[in-house]
Amino acid sequence: MSLQTRQRTYERRVSFDDRDRSVQNEREHLSPQSRELPLQTMNENDTDGNDEDDNNNEKKKKGASRWMEATTTAVKKNREKKIEKKIEKQMNKRSFRGFFLGLSFAMIGSYLRLMIVPDAVRDHVTEKYIPSWFNESFLSMLPALNPDFIDAYNTFGSTYYNGTEHLIVARQVREEYEAKPNHPVVIVPGFVNTGLELWKSKPCIAKRTSFRQRMWGTPAMMKAFFHNRTCWFEHMGLDARTGEDPDGITLRPVSGIDAVDWFMPGYFVWGRMIEALGEIGYTGSNLHVASYDWRLSPERLEIRDGYFTKLKKSIEGLKETENEKIALLAHSYGDTLSRYFLEWVESPKGGKGGSNWVSEHIANYVNIAGPTLGMPKAVSTLISGEMRDTAILNELEMTIGPLISTFVEKLVGNLEEVTLVFRSWSSLWSMLPIGGDFIWGGLSETSTKGAGDVVKDEILSADVADANFLTIREFPTSKTKKKKNKKKDAMLTGLTMKNSLHFLYDLAKQTTPNNVKMAMEKRKKDKWFGHPLHSKLPNAPKMKIFCFYGVGKSTERSYKYTKQNHGLEKQSSNEQQQQQLQQQRTTSTSLTANNSIHAKQYKLDVELDSTEKWQKGTISVDGDGSIPLVSLGYPCLSTWRTKQKNPSSIPIKIREYTHTPRSVLEGGFQGTSEGEHVNIMGNVDMIKDVLRVCTGTVDDATFKEQIVSDIKSIARKIDSKKNGFPSWSSA
Repeated sequence: MSLQTRQRTYERRVSFDDRDRSVQNEREHLSPQSRELPLQTMNENDTDGNDEDDNNNEKKKKGASRWMEATTTAVKKNREKKIEKKIEKQMNKRSFRGFFLGLSFAMIGSYLRLMIVPDAVRDHVTEKYIPSWFNESFLSMLPALNPDFIDAYNTFGSTYYNGTEHLIVARQVREEYEAKPNHPVVIVPGFVNTGLELWKSKPCIAKRTSFRQRMWGTPAMMKAFFHNRTCWFEHMGLDARTGEDPDGITLRPVSGIDAVDWFMPGYFVWGRMIEALGEIGYTGSNLHVASYDWRLSPERLEIRDGYFTKLKKSIEGLKETENEKIALLAHSYGDTLSRYFLEWVESPKGGKGGSNWVSEHIANYVNIAGPTLGMPKAVSTLISGEMRDTAILNELEMTIGPLISTFVEKLVGNLEEVTLVFRSWSSLWSMLPIGGDFIWGGLSETSTKGAGDVVKDEILSADVADANFLTIREFPTSKTKKKKNKKKDAMLTGLTMKNSLHFLYDLAKQTTPNNVKMAMEKRKKDKWFGHPLHSKLPNAPKMKIFCFYGVGKSTERSYKYTKQNHGLEKQSSNEQQQQQLQQQRTTSTSLTANNSIHAKQYKLDVELDSTEKWQKGTISVDGDGSIPLVSLGYPCLSTWRTKQKNPSSIPIKIREYTHTPRSVLEGGFQGTSEGEHVNIMGNVDMIKDVLRVCTGTVDDATFKEQIVSDIKSIARKIDSKKNGFPSWSSA
């Protein structure tokens, strides 16, 4: 045999060996059934016949051929599945990237509205890098890139907004009242207003995050969320059993002004207020932000972080260095914490500061949009993770099928997942409505009149005619019910506020037992630091209290629910798959798959709205979009003005701001004249009032109460019923 022939034979053998190794590697990735296929094929073709060697050899060749064919087919299918999964993964990434880029552009555009670009930079960019047609059609609408809009703002009162109205107002206050920094300012931000950063994380998110990276606030939050949504939820939630940090996770509030100024580029929280204070002359030396972990209740904030102890020392330090009493500014949930602090700090069981501590250290307390009597929206959030704004998703799901549900779940997570996270936050349990049936009204009654009927329509509550806080629509069984008869089969149960809270406790005690236990014990005693109806105001006659809040925006007040087993027969075949998927998602967290089953029993009933007042499963009243008017204003107008609750006669003034939204071009992304719960922080009239309080330029002649809502009528109705109730019932 020649050398060339030997070389070709050797190469052929090497080629066959490489092919066999490749096939063997592919077989290792196949399912067990596929790996057994060659053996089964061989066995089928093997015989005991040793009689005829030729026949045996022929059968072996056929078996080997079939084995190779089956293996090749299985390998191809396996490769096709891998390619399909890879393409699907890439498409999901692209959709998320597209959404993220769109959101980024929107934020950048909004941010451009809040700054003034120098003429030289603007001209260079627009002339050299941007096509003229794009500049003329779109960019010229942005004040930062259009000098005509800037020039139009030489005087305050122009119809166009360029992001500096709050600064213009600050200059007005400084010039008109000769204002300058007087009282050192301490800010207690609201719910979800403080940035949270990561100090310890689990492996599922550690690869894409860094030490002290933001998990709440700033674009870093979006990065962590889109990398692994389930893992992000796990890090944002607290331990369902204890209400503390989950194992292996430590999330803590960001400190300083950066924690509360801007939630995202273009979306302010305290940003405009702080800028206006800076325009007056405030700096970091006389302005302190008391940031905190807004997931915790007041009690747990002190136990875990010593929050109120630190706040007491910060106020004492500012008082000593600035030689002036403090102006305490609180927004939203910050009001709940501030009222808790004002009683805690003087209590022998709390801060032990003595009966005159508040009088000696606090000059003004400003309550901005505080949920003084709680927030009905907290109930719906803890029951099903829903509010009026999210209930529309269920309506869309019923209309166009599972497509919208799939998209929303990929974008923000399913409601079961969200509900479990909400229930783990003890702060939400601290914002449940206070005052029980006395304030919120209602009679419990069961009716089988029909699914669309109102259970009770009697004026018992002061701010809404419907007598029930919750209305539950249930069906006897999902198997026997027919679609055409569901109106007749439906049974309605109306619950008062007191019974609604007990309904919530029973529903959630299997998922977050510790939070439910603490909430029940707290309501049973009906006494805690800063109770809006029981606690007395501090003995501080020289202190002033201001209640600033928005009105004129539709706000959730009562809810209609339906049980989840209604209309889900078609989904029953997928229940096991859904539970297994949830189990995979939650194997490393205390928010277990069993909890998910309990979290999806009820949803807002958007199918049948019998009257005009029912919209998306809710009844709405006047308020600021998050908190009803009765909770915003009643204690400020009535309870706190009685001698019993205000023994030192602290002066209290209410200033209401009508919600007046403008177009994006006229008012920016969040506006300058809104009364909405968060956007009121950019309301220039409110900012002006806060500046006057902080600079000590408030007087009775020029700073009067401003009430434009029906709060006085609501207060009269509540006060007229006091004799019929032996005590304030908080349920």
